Amino acid sequence: MADEHTPHADLERALTRLVRRAFLPTAGARSRAHAGVDLERAAYTTLVRIAHLDGARLSDIAAGMGLEVSTVSRHVKRLVADGYVEVAADPQDARARRYSPTADGRDALARIRDARRARLAALLHDWQDEELRDLASKLGRLVDALEAEERA
Repeated sequence: MADEHTPHADLERALTRLVRRAFLPTAGARSRAHAGVDLERAAYTTLVRIAHLDGARLSDIAAGMGLEVSTVSRHVKRLVADGYVEVAADPQDARARRYSPTADGRDALARIRDARRARLAALLHDWQDEELRDLASKLGRLVDALEAEERA
């Protein structure tokens, strides 16, 4: 059995706890409710990806999420119906469509982001700014390494 008290083991346990907490259905629902935005988790993550890829085709949105087009299509249709996303013809291919967040979609994302940041501020109220910057920097390095591994 591997040594349970190595730095890597400690990090793996901490990350497991963090991811488990982050993906509880109540975690994101709390922020969305506080922001006054009625979106399911899947629709929210789809809207985030659409905003990130502003003006992307459905296939690009699905690829960016690591999901099938048919799955993402259902969420996008709902976001369009709810007024969070708009559809435009692709100027290079009249058969294709491009998707962008509407003003309401951008506003919803901003309100959710602000609610998440307020929650973090409340949870970490006793942390110094330097500690927060250090944590953000180190988590950023970890994500960079994970993304580099994924691209390789």
